[in-house]
Amino acid sequence: MEGTVRKKAMIKEKMINFAPIIGLILVIAVFAILTGGKSISKVNLKIITNQFVMTALVSIGMVYCFSCGALDMSASGSLCISAISGALVGTKTGSFAAMIIVTVLVSLGIALIKGVLAAYLTLPIFIVTIILGALLSAIGLVLLGNETTISVRKMININNMTAINLTFVICFYIVALVIFNYTRIGKGCKLQGGNALASAQAGINAKWNVIVAFLMSGVGIALAAIITILKTKTVTASSGGSIGNDILLAIVLGGMPLTGGSRSKISAALIGAATITILNNGLSICNVSNDMIQIVRGIIFIVVVFITSMTYRTKLLPR
Repeated sequence: MEGTVRKKAMIKEKMINFAPIIGLILVIAVFAILTGGKSISKVNLKIITNQFVMTALVSIGMVYCFSCGALDMSASGSLCISAISGALVGTKTGSFAAMIIVTVLVSLGIALIKGVLAAYLTLPIFIVTIILGALLSAIGLVLLGNETTISVRKMININNMTAINLTFVICFYIVALVIFNYTRIGKGCKLQGGNALASAQAGINAKWNVIVAFLMSGVGIALAAIITILKTKTVTASSGGSIGNDILLAIVLGGMPLTGGSRSKISAALIGAATITILNNGLSICNVSNDMIQIVRGIIFIVVVFITSMTYRTKLLPR
């Protein structure tokens, strides 16, 4: 009897692990059929790759926050401010290096502030980051002043972004994977998200883990901000776009529980980012309006979160 129960549990575990991959394959197959093969054409695959990079970079870093139970809703604002700050410095100094350095430093500075707030405030961090996201967007408008767009075309002479995009994603994924799976930081984040009391009794410094987790997310946002500047060669108040919602959807579709814990995995970022990117792209090719795309995304998110909550039998909101 005990052996049968254990076997069923193992089968269930395997189904849970493979569900995101199966979902990704289904999304690819469905849109390949609906679009008559346009979604998997050579030209469109290149477009998907470039769209996938932004979500993937931020999602990889954000896994650290989610793994320790810190739901960050301010990614869009952080990316926007980082890109605007870097572009402003670049246009004033005429230095490409200064632009990149400032973009990275601003992103890490914002991440550090969020990490300290998450570590030392007793308020739920998702509420704090929602407010912070709105504040960052307002600061972006102030920085722009009377300008609506900052152009850095004179400093950038890059036309093919595919190689840069893939290099950024692959390198960041490898570094994040090694830290997450083979160091005390990653293991501590997962243990903290799974059971805060057990992690404290194990001697894990919860506050330090949260700060490091946000700094890792800051690295992902910094890389995405750099890609934004290089790709568009312009920066506006809407440069962050809907990246925050895409990240949330990507991580959920990638099979990661919002409460974090031992089931957290870096691969969820890539699988989820690919799924949401192909979904958005496929709906666009099918001439679905932006409003309907948002409705479809919302329905999918609710369904996946419901299934996830039933599977893990745990609270969705971070502790």
